[in-house]
Amino acid sequence: MRACCLDASVALNLVLKGEPYRNRARQLLRDCLVGNIPLIAPALFQCEVDSVIQKRVMDGALTAAEATKALAGLDKIPIRIVAHENLRHLARSIAAQFHQRTVYDSTYAALANLYDGEYWTADKAFYDAVKADVPFVKYLPDYGVPIS
Repeated sequence: MRACCLDASVALNLVLKGEPYRNRARQLLRDCLVGNIPLIAPALFQCEVDSVIQKRVMDGALTAAEATKALAGLDKIPIRIVAHENLRHLARSIAAQFHQRTVYDSTYAALANLYDGEYWTADKAFYDAVKADVPFVKYLPDYGVPIS
């Protein structure tokens, strides 16, 4: 893998206590860092993670102190925000091909494709929609699980 595209769901598993796949996310991060595999994400990543944390504060699921700690943790993850001239076109194409209502997840998948990498997500619905045809889209709960 030449790059690892992490979506917001994976990043949130890294920094929020109680997230179901926190250990898998941390192992993925460690393995990428040790393997010198660049972590990438599209520009929408930043708004997505910040919005989820803000929503959880407003819903009472996180305290302001917990949110501050989570945001500081996110800022320490060496994810490079990248763009590509064909990103929007490919993202729209993926969304249309797999009948997605939005292009958010398709944007991450498109970026991974354009950078010859893998796209890691904890979004089961998107993963299930594309897994048969898009092998570089990976489901976080499967990380580190031996293939039988």
